[in-house]
Amino acid sequence: MKNKILTVLAGMMTMTAAVCYATVPVDNIAIADVAPGSSVEAAKQKLGTHNQRGDKLFFTNGIVIEVAEYTPGIVEEIETKSGGATPAGISVGMKESVITQTYGNPDKLERDSDDTEYTYYSADYTKKIEFKVIRGKIVKIKCELR
Repeated sequence: MKNKILTVLAGMMTMTAAVCYATVPVDNIAIADVAPGSSVEAAKQKLGTHNQRGDKLFFTNGIVIEVAEYTPGIVEEIETKSGGATPAGISVGMKESVITQTYGNPDKLERDSDDTEYTYYSADYTKKIEFKVIRGKIVKIKCELR
């Protein structure tokens, strides 16, 4: 009887843990087909014309890449306030509701007086994606290595 109860409890705890964390497949954390951990050269080929200031690359479509400090040549962060979309098709300007419709409940949700930020971690916890929302619209998407 004890074993049955323990088995049921373990199963319930596993189900609860699965519901609590909305892990995202690693290949779904990217903007305009550029993911954190990608090579900077590959990103430049995909995104085109850019200006560089320090360790940041500013592309004409509004995407900004930060190069990894300790591993030059690797994309540490990629963010956009205008162009590009995630592999799931989410882009700046879309309604807030598409975030949870697409990715489920966030791993972390922060609400301030004027904005909301949704954070999702990759299944292996090596990357994360964040959506910033103001007045019901997505205004920024950011992907980064953890």
